[in-house]
Amino acid sequence: METLLQYFVEYRYLVIFFGTLIEGEVVLIAGGFLVYERSLNFTAMVLTATLAAIIGDNLFYWLGRSQRVGTRHPLAARCLNFIGEHRLFKGEELVHRHGGKSVFFVRFFYGLRFAGAMTAGYLGMGFWRFFFFDLIGSFTWALIIGRVGYLFGQSLEAVTSGVKLAEIGFLLIVAGLLTIYLLNSRRKRNTREGSS
Repeated sequence: METLLQYFVEYRYLVIFFGTLIEGEVVLIAGGFLVYERSLNFTAMVLTATLAAIIGDNLFYWLGRSQRVGTRHPLAARCLNFIGEHRLFKGEELVHRHGGKSVFFVRFFYGLRFAGAMTAGYLGMGFWRFFFFDLIGSFTWALIIGRVGYLFGQSLEAVTSGVKLAEIGFLLIVAGLLTIYLLNSRRKRNTREGSS
């Protein structure tokens, strides 16, 4: 774990960028924790994650779009097979009903964001509309998940200091009990010596 943290601190924003290119919750939470530790800058981390998320989503949007116009990119065909035709029909309904909102909200569903971006491209959502809602969704997502990591760092410190307080309290109780035992033993011994 220590080596992983050192690697993270050494390469900082590159790890954030490549970690959030397609998914990235774990990387962003770890990044938020490092922001709390003052190893990363929160604004730079959020902007890096937003940029990476937009690039990843746009890649899958264009792969979906290529299937629509008949280019039949092999990677797009594999992804569409993975998504499944039944999901594509559900996606179509979602895109027609909610349009941009679906692009915004799919960012918050782990494992679905590339499928959502690809479905939007395949179903012919306009690029600028997709880009606008993806930008807002990616930025909001990076902000929220990064903040969760920061709060995790805060609570971890609170728990750690709580454990230290508990250890001190435990030692004080043990010391108090030991003192009472020694005082009682001494008093009994003095009582015995006094009666003999």
